[in-house]
Amino acid sequence: MSAELWVGTEQLSPRDAVFVYDETDRHLSNIVAVYFADASGHPPLTFQEVLDWVRARIGHAALFHRRLQRVPMDLDLPYWVPDPALSVREHVVLDRAGTWDDARARIAEITSTRMDLTRPPWEIHVLDRIDGVPAMGGETTIVVLKFHHSAGDGVATRALEQRLFGDAPAPAIRLDEPRTLPAVVRTAASLVTQPARFVTGLRRSRAAQEELRTLVDAGTVHEPVALRPATRFNRDIHAELTFHLLPIPLPEVLAAKAAAPQRVTVNDLMLTTIAGALAAYLAEHDEVPAGSLAAMVPRSMRGVAEWDSANQLTQMVVDLHTDIADPLDRLTAVKQSASRAKQHTTDPVVLRGDRRVETAPALLLRAAGWARAQRHFDDSATVPLCNTTISNVPPVSDTLAFRGRPIRRAVGSLPILDGDGLRHLITSQGDEIVIAVTTNAAMMPDPEHYGELLLRSFRELATALLAQDVPAGH
Repeated sequence: MSAELWVGTEQLSPRDAVFVYDETDRHLSNIVAVYFADASGHPPLTFQEVLDWVRARIGHAALFHRRLQRVPMDLDLPYWVPDPALSVREHVVLDRAGTWDDARARIAEITSTRMDLTRPPWEIHVLDRIDGVPAMGGETTIVVLKFHHSAGDGVATRALEQRLFGDAPAPAIRLDEPRTLPAVVRTAASLVTQPARFVTGLRRSRAAQEELRTLVDAGTVHEPVALRPATRFNRDIHAELTFHLLPIPLPEVLAAKAAAPQRVTVNDLMLTTIAGALAAYLAEHDEVPAGSLAAMVPRSMRGVAEWDSANQLTQMVVDLHTDIADPLDRLTAVKQSASRAKQHTTDPVVLRGDRRVETAPALLLRAAGWARAQRHFDDSATVPLCNTTISNVPPVSDTLAFRGRPIRRAVGSLPILDGDGLRHLITSQGDEIVIAVTTNAAMMPDPEHYGELLLRSFRELATALLAQDVPAGH
């Protein structure tokens, strides 16, 4: 490990700046990771103990020492600049929420509160002595790490938590002086060169789109369906966010995977499970959609595309085949749709077309964000591309700890937004997989029942797989 963490001025990439320009009070750009530590045998924490722990670890990442500086009138992309006035105390909170219901409400509040980008965009909340956490015996200490999406994605969170909750000491911190003049010079130069770069990028993108149409017509690449039937979850947000967890035993998931007659992934099983629960929930409310629903599924592009950005995710659109009742037939169809979506996102022609964001002027990116914020969904019969979000992140290490308290579970909490009011984030650690569901009471007044439907959907799929006479394909 380096003996020193150097924190300097750095301009955001266009892919990262989009999370700044797109953000509104109804479309938040928060990354929220929630860690559950076994507090059995440990005394209550003091604020000073939490503060000391944070101060000892913020040398692990520049994120903790930089704030956002936007260019006047957004003539150029914003910058990360060192913040010598950082007050760690202002970013750390210790609560004693009491029950699991209290903690869930607090996590929901943290998730749905907009971050102050005039200071380093991170927070650490510790909820101590929580009783009744599902599948956690005894009292639990919950640590909530929150930072702005422009600084990194879910995969980057996994790397960060390894350092925060690991044993390695943090390096010393060296802050560079904020460099205003180079930024001014760069902005002036950008105003001269950006139009030509944008026109060149636009031409390349149009050429890629024409080539893509040829591939689509030939059946080589499958484009996602442009519109899906709108559901109660595809309306504007009219209530506060709620946060819920459904743990599923990992051995059951792995046994179902091994019993599949074709090679499937755990993600295929989870997509199929959520599809079944979503279809059942809408059917119970006499709201069966006129067609299949689809999910937005983030995918890491690390090792696939060379992007110079902190966020290296693309958005796959996967048909959930909610109109297929049989769980095995639905699994087969979902697996095929997921494979086609992966092929689409990695096709060289698609990647060339997507590079148009890299040459888009800051003003255009901001205007696009403003235009998206003007959309409303309450009266819409259809929704663009997808009905829900189903995200998953790599497994969590079993060796993490917070002040001697072993971390038994790590999950995420996704903000909901207009048009996407039901979101799922899947994580795994130890002997369980957890589906974290965020929604609100106006759209889903009975989230516990939805959890029951998720578990029932999985068990129906697993039972069907295990009951087959066909030899497993592994």
